Amino acid sequence: MKRIKWVLIAGVVLCIFIGAYFAGKMFSTSPVQSTQNRRNNTVQSSSQTNSSSESSRSSDSLDYNTITPMQTAAAIAYYGDHDVHKGVWKGLFSSYSDLEIYQEDNADHLKVKGRGNSWILRPSNMNGGAMAIYTVGSDGEVAFYNANTRNEDKDKDPVATDNLRDIISDINNKGAAGQIKDKAQHIHLQSKD
Repeated sequence: MKRIKWVLIAGVVLCIFIGAYFAGKMFSTSPVQSTQNRRNNTVQSSSQTNSSSESSRSSDSLDYNTITPMQTAAAIAYYGDHDVHKGVWKGLFSSYSDLEIYQEDNADHLKVKGRGNSWILRPSNMNGGAMAIYTVGSDGEVAFYNANTRNEDKDKDPVATDNLRDIISDINNKGAAGQIKDKAQHIHLQSKD
């Protein structure tokens, strides 16, 4: 019994020393460091105030060089819905909360082949029917196609073409970048069986 008592006392003392060590490290800042930290915080908060308008503008816009693949798909769906406004593109962005995207390994049946593959956008959980197909070229040219399961592999001309840089600029000018970023969170990459 005495042995257990001494082990417990030794454990408590050890815990107190360890706690004191870490507390000392955490709360030991010299007066010089404390003054410097306050000065840095003041400078940092004033620079944050000056750059807050700049950061809000950049967060509310899309950039061609930093746009993500899902944001690209959302931007193309938005543009197809609002500017192409033909066939399956009409209402694709605005009428469906979730979209699925599939990558095709070839674009042989498409007139504007892009980089050699095509992308299919469709509302989630919609098997078959109309498909919004697009390609993106190395120069940023986007070609929009309407297709359905019956003519998917037949030769097609695009219903519209435009440059991705122009699409992004148009979206930024309309103040719709926030919508694009939100929709990008609701586009799900699927494997085509």
